[in-house]
Amino acid sequence: MQHFRDYIFLYLNGQPRKLKGAQAFLTVTEYLRQEQLLTGTKVVCAEGDCGACTVLLGAVKPGMPISKLQFLPVNACIQFMHGLDGCHLITIEGITPDDGSLHPVQQAMVEAQATQCGFCTPGFVMAAAGMMEGNGGQPASNAQQAKNHLTGNLCRCTGYQSIIEAMLHINPKDFNSVHEKWHHADVHQDLLHQLEIPVDVRHDKHRYQAPATFNQAAHQVKHSGHRLFAAATDLGVQHNKGHWQDQQVISLHLIPEAHQITIHPEQIIIGARVTLTTLEQQLENSFPEWADFMHVFASPQIKNNGTLIGNIANGSPIGDNLPFLLAMDALIHIQGPDRQRQMSINDFYLGYRQNDLQDDELISHVTINHKPANSFMRLYKASQRRDLDISCVAAAFYLVFDDQQYINSAAVALGGVAATALRLPAIEQLLVSQHRDALFDSEHQQQLISILNEHIQPLTDVRGSASFRRQLAANFYRRFVAELATSVGVADGL
Repeated sequence: MQHFRDYIFLYLNGQPRKLKGAQAFLTVTEYLRQEQLLTGTKVVCAEGDCGACTVLLGAVKPGMPISKLQFLPVNACIQFMHGLDGCHLITIEGITPDDGSLHPVQQAMVEAQATQCGFCTPGFVMAAAGMMEGNGGQPASNAQQAKNHLTGNLCRCTGYQSIIEAMLHINPKDFNSVHEKWHHADVHQDLLHQLEIPVDVRHDKHRYQAPATFNQAAHQVKHSGHRLFAAATDLGVQHNKGHWQDQQVISLHLIPEAHQITIHPEQIIIGARVTLTTLEQQLENSFPEWADFMHVFASPQIKNNGTLIGNIANGSPIGDNLPFLLAMDALIHIQGPDRQRQMSINDFYLGYRQNDLQDDELISHVTINHKPANSFMRLYKASQRRDLDISCVAAAFYLVFDDQQYINSAAVALGGVAATALRLPAIEQLLVSQHRDALFDSEHQQQLISILNEHIQPLTDVRGSASFRRQLAANFYRRFVAELATSVGVADGL
């Protein structure tokens, strides 16, 4: 009979914590503020948008050497304590030096007078401290880098300029990383040891399970019907809004393969627990368009925790990554209790938030083929603001040419214009076999746009009207053609 832990194990500011029963099912902010009286971590939006709840998380993975561990900023308000099993959690109370002086980020904020009402300040400090942790203890090199790291933090008192100035003038002389302060070799080994033991924690109607293999996970899904759990970036919001109260979940974090991204000469294979931040960092060379697109996808706090396969399973028609995956004909690896199968993501969605997964199946990996050299891809997104916002319309356009610049294959995918993100084969068929230069003809463009409008069914909602979405989709295609023309030096002819 297999041995299970009936507790969640983590470290908090250098101290071990073993959570059983009700504590395991609290949100991180509830545990910190109510159970530990660590009230420096604030709660404002409870949706993972404002960043006031930012903490640093060192997520230890099975077999991970201590040198690979990074402490990254994440949102505490939409994360559950059971999601921190095997992690080292650092709060704002844990970053200060032992002598009681201020952290260099805090000191810089004071000197720049970079705080207004102050409610958001701890979150800004933790996001900037995370920047220093990953930046060799150095401040932001320029204003844009500072803004990139603070995308997930909102100051409602509009004190941004002084905050940016503070980020540029952090004195690294007294910086002491939390890794060096708290996460020693014995701490790391303690967490690794716990990750070798599967988990089964129960309280009232709640149950949290963490199996050791994909097969075990599929068996547990089959017999319990519980939800698979990755980062809770969606479930955490639902919980805080009162829509998801009985936490009956299964986590894949103890499965080593789930954390792996493998880059082969012809394809990449992405595990179910690979975060969006990891993808963004590792795919700069393989898929620069996708990596660039991710710069405006969510915030660092969300990307440091959220997963690509969570996006796929969620299946939102405005999921930013779905048009890219559809255009690349990504292959989904599906694990059942006694079987495995694969299918194209273009066959996966059956309707609004409906997919082809059976009740006893889960997604273990996704495979994406590399683009050939003679190809051209662009990804677009329109939203109410540039950063950290839900798409109104997202699009992916992908063409592969032969040696004479005729189109061998084409993919056009849109999100936000139907019940699911979708491919548009009618347009693709008109593009295939065309010479590249034919795309620059205005009549040809208008023909394709007319067909595009026939095959989408956008809705009118708070993010945009149906006619606005149609116009966005058309404009995205025009922009794609213009950028293709620019890339081959014929822009003046458009």
